[in-house]
Parts: sequence; structure tokens; C-alpha cells
Amino acid sequence: MGVRVVTSPLISVICCAHNEEEYVDKSVPNLLHVLRGCTFEIIFVADRCTDKTVERATNYQIKIIDKKWKKWKNSYAESLQTGYLIARGEYISIVDADIVVPANFFKDVISKLKGNVTSVAAQVVTYPDTLLNRMMNAWEKTYEFAPLGRQPRGAARVIIKKVLDEIGGFRDVPAPDTDIDIRLVEKGYLSVANLAVKVYHIRHLSFKRIVNGQISIGRRRYSLGISLMRTMGHAVFRARPLVIYGWLLEWIKFKLITSDEY
Repeated sequence: MGVRVVTSPLISVICCAHNEEEYVDKSVPNLLHVLRGCTFEIIFVADRCTDKTVERATNYQIKIIDKKWKKWKNSYAESLQTGYLIARGEYISIVDADIVVPANFFKDVISKLKGNVTSVAAQVVTYPDTLLNRMMNAWEKTYEFAPLGRQPRGAARVIIKKVLDEIGGFRDVPAPDTDIDIRLVEKGYLSVANLAVKVYHIRHLSFKRIVNGQISIGRRRYSLGISLMRTMGHAVFRARPLVIYGWLLEWIKFKLITSDEY
């Protein structure tokens, strides 16, 4: 019997999930299909799920971490770090459990990882299958008018692992993907968005989720040190007024904590 020589690099896909039973049977088969012909591992991190997410995931040949603990303040960041610590790939990919990627995702994204570009994210678009999702899909076109353009998002990206090792992986912060981008820049690397590759966010939106999402973004922007003026510019150009509200909530919280210390 001949010796099989593996020439393609190993891709470790970290797929974080929290109560995603509705999406597992769409996202995981999609990943397995797209990764055919590659050497890969899918690390499925189920974070304290109370539905049938883990049960659905066991139907596929993937690594499953049934994460029943929460030691970090920010659970999504903890899930990413949990997957990263056991990943063996030359490339680390983040593909959330409610994301569907096209056939060219890994090929086209990895092809951009050269020079000082060490992290590449795809364009994330809401799948327009419900009324609210169609509205969100239309609103997302405001990215074209944003002063800084479309910034990388963490829901679908690939990072060179040795560079991620260099900065210690993920940290306990509200926006671990943006935090990675900032730390890469500090090391002289680049993190970019590849708008030619489009992935779909298949989660069904609700008004509550939209409102909470804007507030959460505002909180994260304050935690990352993004100024109020820049946040206001973001909110105005993108028609997201509650982002400002979230930023102010986090600012007030910080002021209360620091005042209690004196």
C-alpha cells in the first residue's frame, strides 16, 4: 500500500454555538461540503446549550466540545479560546453556527493571506428569507456609505495560526474578533475584509434581537476604547441610534465602578 502524502495545509474551523438547534443541520453539512478535498478539522464548541444543539451536532464527524462552564466574563470569547487551544491547523477559521459559506470561501480567503495580511474576513450578509431579515439585508447596504467602509467581522474569517499564537489567542473581551484586529495591527500585521467572498447569516431576526444587538455593539465599542464622537458618526451614517445608547450605558457603568473605588 502506498504512502499518502498530505500536501494541503490543515484548516481548523472553530464553530461556536449557543442554542443553535435550528441552524446546525444547515451550517455543519455546508462546512463539510465546502471543505471536501482539504485536510481539516471542525471544532464545534457548544456553549451551555439547553436545547438539542449538541444532539444535532453528534450526527456529524466533527469534534464536539460540550462546554458546560463559564469562567470568563465574555462567553463567546471563551468559546473561541477553548477551540483555539486544541486546534492543530496551519490556519484557524471562525465560522459561527448560524453562518453558511460559499464553495469558494476557504480557497479565496486563504489566497489573500500573504505578506503582512494575516487575517481575512468575508462579507457577512443577512439571508433575506423573512420580512425582518429582508429589511436587515437592505439596511446592510449602508456599509457602502460608512466613512471607514466595511470593517472585518468575526463570524466568518481565517487567521494564520502562528500569528494568533504570537498574540496569545483570544482574550476575555466583548468583541474578540475586533480585539484580534487591533492586536494584529499593533504587531505590524493587517486584518482585512474580502468583499468578493459573501457568506450568509441565516439566523432569523426579531425586533428584540435587533435592539439588543445595537446596544451590545455600543457597549463593545466603549470597551474597545472607541470614542463617543466616532461612535456617533457610526450611528448616524449607519442609522443605528441605539449604538450610542449602549456606549453611554457602558460609560456610566465604568464611572460608577471607578467612583466606588474611591
